[in-house]
Amino acid sequence: MDRVIKSELIGVFVYEGISKAYSHKGGDIHWSLDMRDESADFNEMMKRAEKLFLCIQEFDENAKLAITDKLINYKNDFWPEYDENDESLNWDDVDAGKYDVTKEKFERAITLLDIVINDNNIYCEYDDGGLFGGHRIHVYFNNKYKLLSADI
Repeated sequence: MDRVIKSELIGVFVYEGISKAYSHKGGDIHWSLDMRDESADFNEMMKRAEKLFLCIQEFDENAKLAITDKLINYKNDFWPEYDENDESLNWDDVDAGKYDVTKEKFERAITLLDIVINDNNIYCEYDDGGLFGGHRIHVYFNNKYKLLSADI
């Protein structure tokens, strides 16, 4: 198995034995090809990574919309933007949604950090932009970029 592979589109991938993945750490997004499944076809995974790379901006925009739709109610219900212990807090304003994060603000806050191409899906990790106290957002997509799950 080659330790270093070059993609003409993405750049150099280096094999990391501990994680059993080829990783590319240049740029704003960390890319990985997960090789833990010994039956995984490296060339097919690289083709999928390069295909995604070519439409990464559109993918990211659509992903943010899907993640927002999935998590915004959870954010507003369980990770409030107000101090529940504030004695001067107007609970009528809370109930009216005055402190709710909008979809637009949610989408602007999250940032794509990592993409892992797996044999059967695509895993992405997003910075939460402070929406969930600094926790990462873990997201899975199928190979046609349809959201499978999004969790904190």
